Amino acid sequence: ETHLWYVIPDEIKSSSLLKQYLDILSPFEKKSVLSFREDEIRKKALLARALVRTTIARYQTNSFVDPRSLKFKKNTYGKPEVDWQDVPDISWPPLHFNLSHTSSLIACGITTYSPIGIDAEDKNRTTKNDVISFACRFFFPCEVDHLANISEPELQRQEFIKLWTLKEAFVKAIGRGFSATPFKTFRIHFKASSKNKSNISKTAALEESDIAVEPSQFQTGEWQLALLDLADTHYAAICTQNDNFSEENLSPMALRVENDSIFGRCVHV
Repeated sequence: ETHLWYVIPDEIKSSSLLKQYLDILSPFEKKSVLSFREDEIRKKALLARALVRTTIARYQTNSFVDPRSLKFKKNTYGKPEVDWQDVPDISWPPLHFNLSHTSSLIACGITTYSPIGIDAEDKNRTTKNDVISFACRFFFPCEVDHLANISEPELQRQEFIKLWTLKEAFVKAIGRGFSATPFKTFRIHFKASSKNKSNISKTAALEESDIAVEPSQFQTGEWQLALLDLADTHYAAICTQNDNFSEENLSPMALRVENDSIFGRCVHV
């Protein structure tokens, strides 16, 4: 099971609550957050770091993890990971996380064992150039053709955002990011699934897709993607790896949205 926690910054207005979040950050994180001069930018940077710490600290078995005690490291390409070496009496499977944020939404994905990548994009996102010109710069040729065959400009723009979000989630899942894995090196295509019998809530929509990756060195396991509609304002993509994948044992994805009174909301996939 994959969990996606998200928070809408505009809904958090309490200055005392923001101070509590600041208190759980590391000295380096505090310095980084406080270096922003604009209040809104500083607030969103604070919420992003606090969301990661409070979310990871929720997952415990027989011991308590203080959000303040968490330490992080980065892989070769700069993807943040939890450094569990100094956590005492750890008895649960290794957690993986990934963070994404826009100006109006911050999301954190959590899995056990499997690498994860997530991306969130505002549905109203625009590009400086027209969609096709922009797609030609970054997308796989067949993806450009797919967009070019959509005659309705608004539908074309929405499909572009969906593809961008899914591709961003994939490059984050493999831990390389856009600079090391340009979007033109792999493609996304959607496959209608007869297995998707899930009861989808009215606040989020789920699409199943499979991903064909070129060149072949990325094919180290089957990558599963989910595309979610969050808060009616954003698309969010989740990508996880399943090394034991087979068509026979692939379970349909189920989605539910839960409100949380402490911090954010959780989406279970």
